[in-house]
This record gives sequence, structure tokens and C-alpha cells, in this order.
Amino acid sequence: MKKKTKTIKIMPLSLFYKISILIITFWLFIYASKPNKIHKLKYNTFVLDTTKSKLHWNCAHFGYLKFKEGVFILENGEPTKANFTVDMTSIINTDINNKLLQGTLQNVLKSIEFFNTKTHPKSFFESHSFVKTSETNYKITGDFIIFDIGICTTFEATIKIKNDSLYFNTKTIALNRTDWGIYYGSANNPRPKEEEDGFVVTDTILIDAHIQAHLKLK
Repeated sequence: MKKKTKTIKIMPLSLFYKISILIITFWLFIYASKPNKIHKLKYNTFVLDTTKSKLHWNCAHFGYLKFKEGVFILENGEPTKANFTVDMTSIINTDINNKLLQGTLQNVLKSIEFFNTKTHPKSFFESHSFVKTSETNYKITGDFIIFDIGICTTFEATIKIKNDSLYFNTKTIALNRTDWGIYYGSANNPRPKEEEDGFVVTDTILIDAHIQAHLKLK
């Protein structure tokens, strides 16, 4: 007696491809329909990445400072608050090649005559308002705090969000160091020291911030 053999029907290759394309199209549609994570929550917090963020300074010489920490708060996808802490002990000069002169300048800037970083190792920025001027451009008003003295300043910046990262880049911000009582070497020093005779340093410090922050997952 002969055994009956089962015949296994193989799906035609063309039909297999068609079904595969339909499945892929379906999942792409589902994925594309998902709302952006940034707009899913009413409030989103972005934490500053200290390894990818710098504050550049220019005052005759130039260099940069590092951030210790910082956050951006977004409400319904728009920035409403930003707080940063700057590590004043991290002052770096980048335009002087001579290591001895470079180190001397950095030490002078950290000294009691300028930023007194031993007593005041941190400075701060605390925002008050964000005014949107175009899709990615904002006018930002906030306090720059040095020696516990806050000076309110308005400046322009771009804020862009890509995936789970926020990119914050300011235009050049002009600050006057004498607003914080830093008069050493200033032509406007009301009580100059004898050693300052013939030694003048501009009062204007130009800064610009380049910050990357990452979405804090709930």
C-alpha cells in the first residue's frame, strides 16, 4: 500500500514580495504617525551636556570657559526657562602660544583683581523671558550673575531641536566688567593702583555660548 505524500504549496515569490511591501508600508505609516517625543509632554527638560558645551570670551585676548551644569525647560515645545552654571576656574586662553604667558594671563583673570575664582568659583545665567522672532530665533532676557550680582541683559540666540537634542547658539553678547565692580586696569577705575599706570584693559567682554543639551527622560 502506497503512502500518501503531502504536497506543500509554496507561496509564489511575487506574492511574498507584495505582502512584505504592504507590511513595511504599514509600519512606516504607524511610525510616522507617532507624535514627536518633544511635543508629547506639556513640559520637557533638556540637560546641558558639559562635554559638548562652551562659553567663548574675547577681551583683547580670547578663549573659553566650561559649564558645570544647566537646563532648558520647554512648555508645549517652546523654551520658557534656562539656567546655566559656569565653572570660572576653567578659564582657558587660546590665542597665546607661549605657555608661560598663557598661564600668566589665566592666573591674572582668576586672581582677586578680576574674577576672584577662589572665592567665587561659579557664575550663573538665569533667564526671564524668551521672545520668538522666527522659526528658530529668539530674543532672550536674563541675569548674568557674578559675585552674586545679577545684571539683566537681552541678547539673540538660535534654538534648534533635533531628535532628543537641543542646540543653543547665541550671537555675540557684550558685557561691561565694571558693572560687577571689576575695575582693575580700566580707564574708568575710580581708585587705580600705582601698578596700573599706563596699563589699560578694555571694559567690554564679548561672549558667545554654544550649548548642546539632551532630553531628560521621565
